[in-house]
Amino acid sequence: MGRVPGLVGTLRQRVRGTERARVVSDAVATFVAGLALLGVGLVGLWGGGPALATNRWWFVLTLVVMCAVMLAKARSPLPSLGAGVLVFGADALLGGSMGAMLGLLDLIYSAALRVGGAALRRLSVAVVLSVTGGAAATFVATGDLRATANVALLAFAVLGTPLWWGRSVRQQTELAALASARARDLARIGELREQEVVHAERTRMAGDLHDALASHLSAIAIHSEAALSSPRADDEDRAARRDRQALTAIRSASVAALREMRAMIDLLRTGDEARTSPARLAELDALTAGFRGQGMELTVSSPAASPELPAAVDQAAYRIVQESLANALKHGRSGPVDVTVAHTGAAVRVEVTNAVDDGAVPAAGTGVGLLTMRERAEALGGSFHAGPADGRWLVRATIPLEETP
Repeated sequence: MGRVPGLVGTLRQRVRGTERARVVSDAVATFVAGLALLGVGLVGLWGGGPALATNRWWFVLTLVVMCAVMLAKARSPLPSLGAGVLVFGADALLGGSMGAMLGLLDLIYSAALRVGGAALRRLSVAVVLSVTGGAAATFVATGDLRATANVALLAFAVLGTPLWWGRSVRQQTELAALASARARDLARIGELREQEVVHAERTRMAGDLHDALASHLSAIAIHSEAALSSPRADDEDRAARRDRQALTAIRSASVAALREMRAMIDLLRTGDEARTSPARLAELDALTAGFRGQGMELTVSSPAASPELPAAVDQAAYRIVQESLANALKHGRSGPVDVTVAHTGAAVRVEVTNAVDDGAVPAAGTGVGLLTMRERAEALGGSFHAGPADGRWLVRATIPLEETP
């Protein structure tokens, strides 16, 4: 990151150096063109004058001064323009030369390109007043409409054309800068959206991993702890049967966890949803059978013929049941666990209740399970509640079949 300021400073120096070179080249080009025009005798634009009466090369003096003023146009555009107007006036008193006119055109263009908005408006007003004032003065002095029109057109060509040109280039530059800024903003918005999608996908993957593995790993921990902490039995056969039951439950839970992990890995590798279809309510019997095998007393109430549900709703309901049973096994005390899955036509309602100690709530864990269940339900426009009810712990989720706005 330390290289960025140095790079920016280098670029600024190069831009400034390029601008200075352009200013110098403009002044040199104006001087060379002015000398060439003097050489061919193109002087006396405003009639005869003292310089024409003696020697036309006196215009070299006004040309040199005009080119020197042009060297300051980038740093001080308005003061340079004021000085250029004075030099142009002096040149006109001598008879008028093309070199001074070229310098004035360049100074007006440079001022229109560089000054601020308020100064540009004042400059535009000054040009309009100069053109109309010159035309009015000519008409008052001569009373000739043709001469007045000629003066007006010439004044507009000298003063108005470079002003209009500078304003046009300035507008194009501002539009290009706005387009560049808009492109940068769109690119930044795209990056933020990509980050949001990645964050949402990571959150979903974390929820899936927690839902798929937490219950199995909790069962492994509970049965292994029970086997290790149980008192030594006098009957070796009975102890062996108990240990075998614990090992069987541990193996079943570990195999299920490994199967879920492999499915998640395959999904992450291929991105193919069809190869690793998510768990659904149709697999509820297999899920509850696994918890019954771990010693849970389960009662399940669900429709015999479940209607086909949207995939997201089906998976969310299944995962909520799975996580609720895992929490009941991990935090609740022994007792019946009731699972109810109901279809109301417009929504799916899931309720899981289990026994808890009187006046207590389940032991605190990381809170990831409850948060994940709530996020699953609310992400689909549903509602979620978890808490004590009538001396038991109740988890209730209602998920609409169509997401509400």
